[in-house]
Amino acid sequence: MEIKVAKYCGFCYGVKRAVELAQKAADEHVKGGTLGPLIHNPQLIDELAHNGIACKNSLDEFLPGETVIFRSHGVGPEIYAEAKQKGLEILDATCPNVRLAQKKAAQAAADGFLPIIVGEKNHPEVKSILKWAGKSAICIEYIKDISCVPQRERYGVIIQTTFELQKFEDILRELKKQRPGEYRVERTICLATAQRQKAAVELAQESDAVIVIGGRNSANTRHLCEVVQAICSKVYHIETASELNAAMLRGCNKIGITAGASTPDRLIKEAIIAMENMDFESMLNESMEVEVYPGKIVNGTVIQLDKDGVYVSFGYRHDGLITYAEWNPAVAPEELMETIKIGDEVEAKVIPGSTKSDFVRLSKVKAERDAAWKNVAELAEGEKRAATVKVLRIIKNKAKNIVGLAVAVEGVEGFMPASHVELRRVEDFAPYIGQELQAEIIEVDLEKKRIVVSRRDLLKAEREAKAKAWKEQKEAQAIARKEARAAAEEAAYASVEEGQVVPGKVVKVAEFGLFVEVGAGLVGLVHNTELSWDRSVKAADVANEGDEVTVLVKRIDRENKRVALSIKATQEDPWMVEAGKFHIGDILEVEVTRFLPFGAIVKLSEKVEGLVHISEIAQERIAKPDDALELGQVVKAEVIKMDLDSKKIGLSISKVKRDAEKNEYRSYIGKKNSSLTQDLSEQLENLEK
Repeated sequence: MEIKVAKYCGFCYGVKRAVELAQKAADEHVKGGTLGPLIHNPQLIDELAHNGIACKNSLDEFLPGETVIFRSHGVGPEIYAEAKQKGLEILDATCPNVRLAQKKAAQAAADGFLPIIVGEKNHPEVKSILKWAGKSAICIEYIKDISCVPQRERYGVIIQTTFELQKFEDILRELKKQRPGEYRVERTICLATAQRQKAAVELAQESDAVIVIGGRNSANTRHLCEVVQAICSKVYHIETASELNAAMLRGCNKIGITAGASTPDRLIKEAIIAMENMDFESMLNESMEVEVYPGKIVNGTVIQLDKDGVYVSFGYRHDGLITYAEWNPAVAPEELMETIKIGDEVEAKVIPGSTKSDFVRLSKVKAERDAAWKNVAELAEGEKRAATVKVLRIIKNKAKNIVGLAVAVEGVEGFMPASHVELRRVEDFAPYIGQELQAEIIEVDLEKKRIVVSRRDLLKAEREAKAKAWKEQKEAQAIARKEARAAAEEAAYASVEEGQVVPGKVVKVAEFGLFVEVGAGLVGLVHNTELSWDRSVKAADVANEGDEVTVLVKRIDRENKRVALSIKATQEDPWMVEAGKFHIGDILEVEVTRFLPFGAIVKLSEKVEGLVHISEIAQERIAKPDDALELGQVVKAEVIKMDLDSKKIGLSISKVKRDAEKNEYRSYIGKKNSSLTQDLSEQLENLEK
């Protein structure tokens, strides 16, 4: 017999830390105890109590000054406060992973998420996390509990550190389906828990029997049992080696051992020693003396039929009984009784159990199945074999959870795990019963009469083929659309040229301008600055969606896919029209409208303004324009400069005054004598200078 211990089992870091803290307290003769069981292991709790660290159920049992050790599962914030109020010393043995889960739950609540704790409702760890999460927090243990979750926009999901990972994923998937919203998922399951469960699965796959060691009140130990039971038919949950006996392991060559996170190493070693010291040789000899045993194939003769079944004589001191269900479950007993005759020969298999009359229980169906196994070919390592299977029934574990389907394959009964039926999670397996499905044989164990089939890889390949075809189709369509767009775009760009005035249709009115379609589907932008010569005009003032407008194609940028259009450029500039009425030398009456540091702005007409430079305001030098002028004042000024391209008109007030004075002098000179004329002429020259 080969005994193999799981790679990961026994104390996890959190439990080991808690035990070391408590044992150190015992060694230092600290007065006090633990608040509730330190860990879920009765043997270790008794050992700590023997060493002076008793397990107490309430803080009221502690005296002021004593030390209270908080268990590895953690406590709520109110317990910390109460302990301090009572004057107790706190030794916190809370598992760091549990503490992290508590903090994540509290943070989720503080950030406005509804805290949802996925775990066992009555587990002390879950209760402590709920306390930290606040009054609105809720616990989910099963999928059916989702109906109790209120509708919210945001959910914060935290997992019990020792919860089964696959079960959590199933609950989370259904939770998101039933309660859509924003999710913050904190996968606070302990790494050691995940490793322990994975190692247990690997151990169960290569073992004839698995021993799970741990306290019966330990959640992670129970989860280990559930995980292993889905794979191995012989699973025993024990607390100590004293519960082992040779009968448990009869017929087993490979024994696997795993243990929960609260199981001390010494209990694992004791179990190994106990199994190594069992007298399996005597047990084997005893079984050989028995002529009939479960699993033996016998040949018998039908001697009687009644409502209970078919009675068979097969050379043993007790006759055998084959119930009609074990003869042919597909046919009604009344019909079978008409086809079975006294004296018929039958091959049957001894099965466990006996009737009230001590008849040996036999099965024709199981014998036929065993015979069929002789025709099942083994699989080479890594090999798979295609098969058509028929679904017979649904298979559940001891906890009534569905683990898979029983299927007929190659003449025998095989097993299809629930996770291999479809690529998605299946809620109702009933419709599959009686169906024929295409699958692959992925495991054949002739010794254990175990055959496992799967549809997963076939469905993945089918999905990938469909996805590939869909992707190729979409890519081809995208290429075609792209080419069509490119051709249309090229035609559109070819339909217009820069500088061309073309009609267009407004397709969108935006805050910053109008989008106008020109040419063969080409859309360009008339920016607000190009809408009108009046800068106060908005896009909505110019046109509505669907209106026809005339635009000038200002610029075509093919690289950046941009076309700049202008409505303003198709219209005559009102300023230019009005300014064209004025000429250099014109003397105008203008109104002073505003001052600049270097001159005064004057209004020539409603649409045209000009500038009188500070040097052209007065004949004498002034510091600023308002030294000589007032706002609203009407004065005469001469146009001395015009730059229509820059929209600038320069005027002079001082020149009008100088010219007036000069004319007055000239008029006066004509009336005087020549000598006086000469003097005045000189004065006039000086004045002009």
